[in-house]
Amino acid sequence: MAHKATEFFAQFIYSLDLSYHSLLEREGELKTGFTAILEQYGGEFIHFEEIGDTMRAQCVFDEYEEELFHNICDELAPWMDAFVEARLLFVNKDLSFLHIYTVSDGNWQESCLKLPEAGPLERAVREERR
Repeated sequence: MAHKATEFFAQFIYSLDLSYHSLLEREGELKTGFTAILEQYGGEFIHFEEIGDTMRAQCVFDEYEEELFHNICDELAPWMDAFVEARLLFVNKDLSFLHIYTVSDGNWQESCLKLPEAGPLERAVREERR
């Protein structure tokens, strides 16, 4: 398999006010729409997993780019309303950064975490790559 820089995870949380039928209908629409969004931005190996009142998603991307993450959030935000919200996690596979997003009521928020270097060995490897 080709090198993929980003591992992506999502969790969708449904309102307890949704009937079982409404939840299944909404889930089907969301899977189809979100798959199209992910594919539009280069997402591969897309997988969904339904668990009660939540749904998980995951895939990979070639690059780790904040602009890519923002575009996905912008596309997803209109789908998030009083009946569904989401949390997104983009993991740099070199474990240098994590980008975390929440999407609710048509808006999104961002948080970024830079992981510390493991120690002198990692520092030396990073210096060598420059």
